[in-house]
Amino acid sequence: MATRSRPLGRALAAIRPRPRPGSAVRSWYPPVRRYEFWLIQLFVVAAALLDWAFERSGVLEAVGPAYVFSVALLFVPVTYAAVSFGIRGSLPTAIWCVIVVLPDMILDPQFSTRLGKIWELGLVVILGVFVGLRVDREVDARIEAERREQERLASEERYRSLFEGAPAPILIADAQGIVQEANEGVAVLVGESADDLPGRHLATVVGDEIAAMILGHEEPSAVNLQSKRLGSVWLLPAGIPYAGADGRSRIQVILRDVTPLEERRRGIEAYARRTVAGREEEQRRIARELHDGPLQSVIMLSRRLTAIQPPESVDGRRDLAEVSALATSVADELRRTSRNLRPAILDDLGLAAALRSEGDLVARQHGIAVRFRLAGQPRPLSAATDLMLLRVTQEALRNVVRHAAASNVVIGLTYRPAAVKLSVADDGVGPGRRLATQDLLADGKLGIVGMIERANLLGASCRIYPNRNGGTLVQVLVRSDNSRRRQRVPVRGA
Repeated sequence: MATRSRPLGRALAAIRPRPRPGSAVRSWYPPVRRYEFWLIQLFVVAAALLDWAFERSGVLEAVGPAYVFSVALLFVPVTYAAVSFGIRGSLPTAIWCVIVVLPDMILDPQFSTRLGKIWELGLVVILGVFVGLRVDREVDARIEAERREQERLASEERYRSLFEGAPAPILIADAQGIVQEANEGVAVLVGESADDLPGRHLATVVGDEIAAMILGHEEPSAVNLQSKRLGSVWLLPAGIPYAGADGRSRIQVILRDVTPLEERRRGIEAYARRTVAGREEEQRRIARELHDGPLQSVIMLSRRLTAIQPPESVDGRRDLAEVSALATSVADELRRTSRNLRPAILDDLGLAAALRSEGDLVARQHGIAVRFRLAGQPRPLSAATDLMLLRVTQEALRNVVRHAAASNVVIGLTYRPAAVKLSVADDGVGPGRRLATQDLLADGKLGIVGMIERANLLGASCRIYPNRNGGTLVQVLVRSDNSRRRQRVPVRGA
């Protein structure tokens, strides 16, 4: 289509030359250098002479006013000039018609004939102006369409060169996920020729998970592919919908190589996990030493003080009672410290019992009604997951005590076939909106940020929402694979 329109565009441009820069008059300047223009003017003279001859011979008197015939004759050159040159040809031709007919109109003795000729010349001028302007608009529109078509072709050519020469793998797929085009980067990634990929589904080219992300079934995340040529590569897919030239929906897929960033992130997460695990192990050791050492000594001291014969003096009995009470208080503080460092009940009785115990402790110490709900069939989780869920619950309960002013709290633990969900809901003063990590950091709520990061380190998700009935809802979802970023291997070329 574009190839056929180029000769027409060149012809139109030749008919209507562009004006010189800075001279608006040039667009109305007659095409005096074109011999066709002068042939039209000679045709006007010939038409005027022919009209004069018919008028003098009296041939047209029987059919009506003679000027009607001359109008028909003059319409022909004016229309032809308009079609050939636009307004810059039709207007001078119409003026030339007036000049040629004017002597005959002045010498005509009949007033009615002169009036008719004035009407005739007015029609000729009007015709020249309107037809010329209309032709100019059509020519301008055709030239503009040609220019846009050339720009489109140039843009397509630039896009084609970028598409084929881009180092990143780029695919074009339809709304159903069928590959339409693929560049050389995709061919290198999957180990096949780019010509063999069109017509196949995305899942057979880059794997099920990337296909699901591109088609909107899953959230985009880094995916590990084992490529025969490139080895282990982490890719972050991005799909950009657009309408093709045929009006159908298309998706441009860019597979960005994020291997350095992903390896760095995974290294940081591994370091953070080791740090957290080391800290928890150190807390376990300190808790055990507190329980087996100082706590037992203080308990023994308290018992010895209780067994001492009370002194006869009032002051001596008071001092003995104060020392005994102090020993008991120290023992309770050591128990609380040891329990906060590492609740023994988590190792002895499991996660559900530990969560229930945390709720009972808050209820006793702060007078808040805490209920524990267990749903589903409990099953063993990893020690790190159990500890993470316990720590999140402890932090959520601390926030309830310090900030929520709540009277009721519900701790829920739900075991599903593919996930485990923990929820802590209160009826206190809620945030009023969903809390994002950046907002928490800006507000200095590092405890909540720690909850979220603990969950993220184990591949779980932790979200804080405003509760439906007021207050705050903390939810932690642990999927069965304990990972948000799974590895996938392409069907071909892996």
